[in-house]
Amino acid sequence: MEAQCGRVSRGDQTLDILKEVQRAYEQRMDRIEQQGGRNKLELQVEVLRAWVSDLVSQNSLLVRVVEDLELEATSRLALERRKHTEMSLERRAEAAALRRRLARKDADLRGLLEVLRRLREFDYCTLDGIHFFEVTESDIFGPSDWREQKLESGDSGARRARPESHTQDEGCLKLM
Repeated sequence: MEAQCGRVSRGDQTLDILKEVQRAYEQRMDRIEQQGGRNKLELQVEVLRAWVSDLVSQNSLLVRVVEDLELEATSRLALERRKHTEMSLERRAEAAALRRRLARKDADLRGLLEVLRRLREFDYCTLDGIHFFEVTESDIFGPSDWREQKLESGDSGARRARPESHTQDEGCLKLM
């Protein structure tokens, strides 16, 4: 992609260097061929040995580079997998916490519905048997001093009767 933008990448430079080395050996072989002589064959073998030696060195270097790249890629992959696993565990923990919170809210809602049902059916309410997680008695019936005032005064100013078994401290309130 960089070569398309007018830049030469490092890979292209390396390939150009390898091509130059090959051209140099080919030129040496051509010169030996043109010069001829008795030791022409010996010189060609010497050049070919040097060329093969350089190729073996280049291949060894390439193998080491590939191994290094594989090791780096494997390490990065392992790191990314660990990050993904950690994030996944965090998300699961968050989801579990949200489910628990939702369950508590749902239980509070069911409890509030039961409070309303008792008020509607019995004209009074007790919180006996209803467990709230986040909702408090004062959330339902108001502050205790307000309740005391309402219970004592009522709509007509007279205290209304309520069942003897339920007291104000137990969360009872008669509809006014």
